[in-house]
Amino acid sequence: MPDCHVLIVEDDEIVARVCRRVIDDTPGFRVVSVAPTAEQALRVLRQGVVVDLVLLDIGLPGADGVSLLRTIRRQTGPEVIAVTAMRDQSMVRALLHLGVLDYLIKPFTFERLQQALMRYRKREGALASESVNQADLDAFYGAADRFLLPRGLSHETLQAVRKAMRELAGPASANQVAKRAFVARVTARRYLEYLTTLKQVDCISEIDGPGRPRKTYYWREAAG
Repeated sequence: MPDCHVLIVEDDEIVARVCRRVIDDTPGFRVVSVAPTAEQALRVLRQGVVVDLVLLDIGLPGADGVSLLRTIRRQTGPEVIAVTAMRDQSMVRALLHLGVLDYLIKPFTFERLQQALMRYRKREGALASESVNQADLDAFYGAADRFLLPRGLSHETLQAVRKAMRELAGPASANQVAKRAFVARVTARRYLEYLTTLKQVDCISEIDGPGRPRKTYYWREAAG
């Protein structure tokens, strides 16, 4: 896969410099320009510079990042990762509806930015062939769980529990899943209950003597 050309739109010089370093240090990504305003970013895009991905600060001086994002969307432009200190629900919803690939809240870690870059890479991999298959799309959209996970759950542990359920290939207890996923039993149960709400796992409760009913979990084949 060819290198991804990234445009950083950020008015804070220090943040822009840090983002540039992280992006340039991530294999397969290269910064082609840094723009401190929406107007300068538009000039870069209109000059014909190849841009595959925009790291877009929403709180820009002058024309804000949301306006720039709408312009990019009208032109079927590059993918966008939003960066902002704003945490209100209405802003998050607005940006997700405008199709941002990821949403980073300042201050974010180097690792979190790299996760966002890998999310872009995974998306491009899913769409690389002329005929897209369901498994590739599912692998990409699974990464979207980070937007929806309840507080206290992590995407990485969720994937480990999913993998454990697939590998067990049959009825499994929370204890069996915990051992396979290398997590505590109470942790496995939390994630299994969450997967049950997503209808990716079925749960059967059985009375097994006094005390709580014993719960057995089944991975839904249709979940992929």
